[in-house]
Amino acid sequence: METVGEILKNAREKKGLTIESLEKKTRIVSRYIEALENNEFDKLPGEIYVKGFIKTISDKLLLDSDKVLERYNLQINEDRFEEDLYKSDKNAKPTKKEKESKAKKEKKIEDSAISSSEATNIEIKKAAISNVNEEFNKVKPKIRSNISNAESDLLATTRRDLDRLRSRRKSFPIVPIIVVLAILVILVVIVVFFRGIIVGRKNNNDNRKNEVEIVRNIVNNSVSRQNVKSGDIINFKPLGISANIKFNSIGNAIHLNINGQDLTLSKGSPIILDLSGNGIDDFKISVIEIYDNLATVEMEKLEENQMINAGIVYSNNNFSNNIQNTTAIASNFQVIDGDTYIMRNVEKEDIKIEITAKQFVYVRYFIDSGAPATQNLLSGRIINLTASDVIMLTIGNAGEVIVKVNGNIVNVGEAGETVNKTIKWIRDIGDSTKYNLIMSDTR
Repeated sequence: METVGEILKNAREKKGLTIESLEKKTRIVSRYIEALENNEFDKLPGEIYVKGFIKTISDKLLLDSDKVLERYNLQINEDRFEEDLYKSDKNAKPTKKEKESKAKKEKKIEDSAISSSEATNIEIKKAAISNVNEEFNKVKPKIRSNISNAESDLLATTRRDLDRLRSRRKSFPIVPIIVVLAILVILVVIVVFFRGIIVGRKNNNDNRKNEVEIVRNIVNNSVSRQNVKSGDIINFKPLGISANIKFNSIGNAIHLNINGQDLTLSKGSPIILDLSGNGIDDFKISVIEIYDNLATVEMEKLEENQMINAGIVYSNNNFSNNIQNTTAIASNFQVIDGDTYIMRNVEKEDIKIEITAKQFVYVRYFIDSGAPATQNLLSGRIINLTASDVIMLTIGNAGEVIVKVNGNIVNVGEAGETVNKTIKWIRDIGDSTKYNLIMSDTR
């Protein structure tokens, strides 16, 4: 049966992937991938991370992650059982008395192993002796003296064989049998005991997964990293702000509620909020790692310099000024076969998109080959996205956003409409050294 490491390695090699390319796809560092493929689980941060890594890699390699995880549990339990059993028996050596008893047992078993053919021959010889004796009783003493040497030899050989048979038919000793049975009983007890321990540990782990953790209060720390699962509640209260965070569900993304506001948090797309109500973002929550029902998140109170670097500026006081500065009419771009040409026959550069919300809108985006991310934008909020080749956007209530692409305002849709747009570079047909930046409906 293949180990977990062999399953993952074989699947990776069949797809022609290197460890480095798999690292880019899964965002799992290469040394952890190598440790998994070598079954060196002790080199990984912990069992939670091991299972998370196995699921992520299995999904990327199109394996059945549930079966791979089941194989991992079996493999770990077998390794632990063998290790415990070895520790319990490694000092058990046979005593001198046991060695002597074993030798005697083997000797007596060997001696008792007389073949059926030998026994048959002896019976035949016994019959011959009986016949010879009868003949001796009938014949006169002078005739008896003339018995051939062959008959004498037969008689002597038969008697010798009878004596050997009698010596070998001694009763088999019962003590060695009792010793063997006792050893077998002890081994069975040991196996049952350790299997009970393993099953108990598994049940305890399963029970812990279903527990709802007690509310955690974090008062003084301006930065805190916590492991959470569905149902957990954290009160993050550094000086100046207060965040009541409930983690409703954890899957590919985290659905949570912060101070009564339902939000979606994903890896690579932190949530930044104004909790103090002064118009300046002062709180940030990010995903460090995320698995099926487990995640590691980091909460942080933003300092003044961090607020500037966040790249998101909005408040109720300056919202109108922001809108006035971005309400220019969308440029008249050329449209060919449904594709809007934003830039034509130019050198390729980074795609920079600025999205400003005039009302509450929903934005989901893919940057290049990265994972999807989701943002719920409140009125006046601005987000900035940067890509090398392509950005795919899904915008709800598209008429209530102002979208700038490399400084050009583009019209993406109408109020109340949900649109799916792809903005990407394509090579210019007339000049292969130049590129066109186009926007099209996502197909």
